[in-house]
Amino acid sequence: MAGLQVLEETFGADGFHVLGFLEDDFGNQGGDPGQIEACTDKYHVTFAQFDVAHVVGPEAQPVWEWLLAQPSPGPATSIVPGWNFNKYLIARDGTLIAHWESGVYPGDDPMNANDDFDTNQIVVAIKAELAK
Repeated sequence: MAGLQVLEETFGADGFHVLGFLEDDFGNQGGDPGQIEACTDKYHVTFAQFDVAHVVGPEAQPVWEWLLAQPSPGPATSIVPGWNFNKYLIARDGTLIAHWESGVYPGDDPMNANDDFDTNQIVVAIKAELAK
C-alpha cells in the first residue's frame, strides 16, 4: 500500500487517483474493519477504498464486471487478477490503458536497490497518460 499512497500523493493534484478495492476472493485476505483500519493507519492511506466485496466471479462488483470484459492491454497476460494488488490504469475517457499483476511494485520498490521511481513502468505510464 505504501507505493500506492506515494502515487496518490505524487500525482493526485494532476487528476490521477488510486482507488482501492478490498476483496476476499484470494485467500480471504480482505480483512475485518479493525484489520483494514490498522493497515490504513500504518501506511497513512488517504486514497479512496471501497468496502470488501467480490472482484471476480458471479458476485463481482459492476465496476469489475466492466473491467474484466475489456481486452487485456498488458503488460499482464490476463485481465483477470490472480491475486491481490493488481494495478489497472484507466484514462480520463474511461479507456483501460494498462494492467500490472500483483508482483509489480508501483513506484520505487524498497526491496529493489536497482529500482527508481521515475523509471518505474507504472510511473512512466501514469506520466504519459497525464501528459495527454
